[in-house]
Amino acid sequence: NSKPAPELLNEYSRKVDFLKGLLEAEKLSSSMEKALANQFLAPGRTPTTAKERTPATKTVHLQTKARCTGQMRSELLGTVRLTSDEKQSAVELDAVLQHHQDMQEKLAEEMLSLARSLKNNTLAAQNVIKQDNQ
Repeated sequence: NSKPAPELLNEYSRKVDFLKGLLEAEKLSSSMEKALANQFLAPGRTPTTAKERTPATKTVHLQTKARCTGQMRSELLGTVRLTSDEKQSAVELDAVLQHHQDMQEKLAEEMLSLARSLKNNTLAAQNVIKQDNQ
C-alpha cells in the first residue's frame, strides 16, 4: 500500500523530464536557441477549472519563456551593455579613426600646397619662354 499510484508516478516522471529539459535549454549559448528549446518543453497540463491552481511547472515554464523573450528583445534592440573591454576597444578604434582623418587632412593640405607651387613654377616657365621668344 506504500507504493504510489501509477498516475502519480507518471506525473512525477513528466515533471522530472520537464526539469531536465529546462536545464538542458539553459546550457544553450544564444537566447534564441534557449527560447526555441523552451517552446518544446511540456510544462504539464493547464488547469481546466477556476478552482484549480496553476502547476509549478507551468509557472516555471512561463517565467523561463518570458526571460528568454526579454533577452532576445534586448539583443535585437541593442540594449545589451558593452563590457569594459568592448568599451576600451571602441575608444581605441575612435582614436585610430581620428588619427587617420588627421593624416588625410594633412595630406590634402600638402597636395594643395604642391599644386600651388606647380602652378607658380609653370607660370614662371611660361614667362621665361615668352621672353626668349621675343
